[in-house]
Amino acid sequence: MQSASTLRVLAIFSILGVLWGCQSTAVVKADNVDSEIVSFQGEEHRFGRRKIPAEVYFPAGAVAKVPVIISQHGSSRDGGAIADQSGRVDEFSARLIRRGTRAGFSVAVLDAFEGTNVQPNSKTRFPNASLYANQLKALLAKHPRIDRDNIFYTGFSYGAAQVLKQFDPALSQLEPVWRAVAAAEPGCNVVTNPIRADFATLIVKGAQSHYPPRPCEFYKRLISKAGNRVEYELISGANHFFSANGEIVDGKAVNGCSDNPVIRYADGSMRFADGTATDRATVIARCITNTGGKGKSREYLNEAIDIILAFFLRERA
Repeated sequence: MQSASTLRVLAIFSILGVLWGCQSTAVVKADNVDSEIVSFQGEEHRFGRRKIPAEVYFPAGAVAKVPVIISQHGSSRDGGAIADQSGRVDEFSARLIRRGTRAGFSVAVLDAFEGTNVQPNSKTRFPNASLYANQLKALLAKHPRIDRDNIFYTGFSYGAAQVLKQFDPALSQLEPVWRAVAAAEPGCNVVTNPIRADFATLIVKGAQSHYPPRPCEFYKRLISKAGNRVEYELISGANHFFSANGEIVDGKAVNGCSDNPVIRYADGSMRFADGTATDRATVIARCITNTGGKGKSREYLNEAIDIILAFFLRERA
C-alpha cells in the first residue's frame, strides 16, 4: 500500500505532466537534460582552498530561467562521475538529476571529497561541505539560466547533515537566501542550534534506519520552536539507504547520541540536549559507534526524492 505522502507526490507529478525531448552530455545517466561544468575554488578550514568539481544539469528545452537544486552527496559516492571525470556523485544525487529535471528544476552536484583521500569511515575528517554549497549557491545565482529567487538545497546522509547546518547564523542569511532545504536521512546526533531563518525545511527519514528517527524528531521540534517552518516525513519500512533489505552490521556511524543529541552553538560550545556541557573529544567518543547499516536495494529512494521535489514545488516562489 502506498503511503499518504506517496499519493500526494504522485498527484502533484500527474498534474505537472512535464515531458522533455532527449539531449544529454552528462556521464551520470540523466535522460532529457543538458549539463555544464561549474567547478569552482572552494574553501573551508580542514582542507583549505581547492578546486571543487561541480556540474549543473538543465531541463532540455527550458527557455526561461529555472529554479536550481544543489545536491550534496553522502559519504559513499556511488552514483557515477560528472561529465569531465573530475569528481563523483552518490546514487541519491544521480536519481535527483533525472527526476528533478523532469519536474522542471535544474540540479547542481558537487564533489566535496575529491582529492582529500577521505573514505566513508573517516567520520572525523569530513570537510565542512555546507560552506562549499553556499559558495556554489553564490556562483549559480549569477548564472544566466538560473532563477536566483528559487535556489534549493538537499543532500543525503552526510549531505543531509550539511543541509541542516544552514541554521548556523554564519550561514543562514548568506545571499541569496535558500528558498527551501531538505535533509534526506540525516543522523541528527550532532546538530546546530537553530536560529530563525527565512527558508522552509523538510526532514525525510527511514523508519528502519540505523540512525534512529527520534533525534531528528527532537531536532524538528527544536527548529519549529525557533520560529521556522519545518516538515517531517517518515517512510515506513525504509532503512538508511531507503531500502527494504536493511541489516544492522559492524560499521562506523554517528548514532551513539540518539537519546541525548549534541547541540552546537554559534560561540563554538556544545551541549547535550539535557544541558550537559561537552567537547569534541567527548562527542567523538560517545557519538561515533560501530553500529552501522547495510542494504542498498533502494525500493523507497524514488519515493524519498519525490517527497522532496513535491516540497520544493510547493515552496517555489
